[in-house]
Amino acid sequence: MEVRDQNGLTEREFLERYRDKHYPAPYLTADVVLLSGGRDVLLIRRKGHPYLGCWALPGGFVNPDESAETAALRELREETCVSLEKEDVREIGLFSKPGRDPRGWIVSDAYLALVDRERIAFSAADDAADARWIPVGRDGDSLVLPEGVSLAFDHEEILKKAFAYYDFLRKE
Repeated sequence: MEVRDQNGLTEREFLERYRDKHYPAPYLTADVVLLSGGRDVLLIRRKGHPYLGCWALPGGFVNPDESAETAALRELREETCVSLEKEDVREIGLFSKPGRDPRGWIVSDAYLALVDRERIAFSAADDAADARWIPVGRDGDSLVLPEGVSLAFDHEEILKKAFAYYDFLRKE
C-alpha cells in the first residue's frame, strides 16, 4: 500500500508537482579564509569580472557532485596552489545577503583555516591574477585594510566573521 499525504498524493506525485512550482534556486559558492597569526589573510586578485582587479578570498562555485567543503578546498588549490585537508578547515557561516554578488542570487559557504604563513607555499593560478598575504588590522568591529586593497563581494563581512571565530577559539 502506497502512503498518501493529506491531498491524496504519493511521494512521487508530490515531487512531480513540487518541481513544477519553479521555485528559484540560488547558486552555491564556497570561500576560504586562510588566516595566519590572527592578522595575515591570503587573498587573490581577481582576473575577471565581476570585481576585476579587486582582492577576494579564494573560492568559487560548488559543482553538483561535491560538497561546499570539497569545493572550498578545490578552489583554494586551483587559485593559490595551496592544498589543505578537510580537517584543516572549519565552517564559519553561510552568507546569503541579497545583492552580495552582482551575477545574481549566489550564496557562499565560508571556511576558515588557521595556518603558519611561513609553511604555506602559494602562487596565483586559474582565475587569480595575483595572490598575496595581506595584513588586516581591526579597529573595534571594523577591518583596517592596507591602502589600495578593496575587497570583492561581501568578503569584508566574511573576514569579520572569521576574525570573530578566531577570537572565540583563542578564548577556549
